Formats: sequence, structure tokens, C-alpha cells
Amino acid sequence: MMPTDHLFRKGAATMRDRHPMIASKLELSPCAVSVLGQLFVEGPTSDDNITSRAGRCDLVSAGLAFHEAGLSSLTPDGERLAMEWDLCSLYARRDRRWYLKVRSIACPQGAAVSHSESGAAVR
Repeated sequence: MMPTDHLFRKGAATMRDRHPMIASKLELSPCAVSVLGQLFVEGPTSDDNITSRAGRCDLVSAGLAFHEAGLSSLTPDGERLAMEWDLCSLYARRDRRWYLKVRSIACPQGAAVSHSESGAAVR
């Protein structure tokens, strides 16, 4: 049993199952979602620059972030959740930096086009 098992209802997919986790199942507060995006885009962030300490505490309690020596950062589960966040909801939130980072990871430039043995572009 993991320390965060009480946060998920029985049968819900989690990162430990290697299935995509639906963010709404976590029921994160808006502050926690904001901090999740900040830590995903900016990386480790000092206490002075965190957008919401309450949001950070929510993420730490959920096992999605850790806080040590005045710095906050995402755990691997937090990173995966941020990368799997629905692009449409990010676009609707107008969180451009988070949206662009997820989009660039999902389809890096040049990944859509490959070349066949003859050198012709294949899509």
C-alpha cells in the first residue's frame, strides 16, 4: 500500500498502474493546478516565487510534488500528470507556457515527417 492510496477511489487508474491518469479524478484545487503548471514549466521553484503555498501543499499531500530546503519540484508522477493534461483544457485555461511545453513534447519538430529509403518524405 502506498501513502497516497487514500486519495484514489478503488479501481481508479493511477500512474503506478502505467495507465493515463485523468486529472479530474484527483480533484486538485485550482491553486494546485496552477502550481502544477508552474513547476512543470519552470522546474524547481523557490518558496519566494511559488504561485500558491496552499496549492503546493496539496500537490505534496497527493505525492505529485516535494518541498525541501525552500525549493519545490514535481515528482515523476507529477511530471507525468502535467504531460498528460488535456491540451484543450490547457488552451481554455490560457496557460500558454504549459500548453506549448506539452505540445512540443508530444510532437517534437520534425517528428511528423520521416524519409523513406529513396529519400522521399513520408507522412
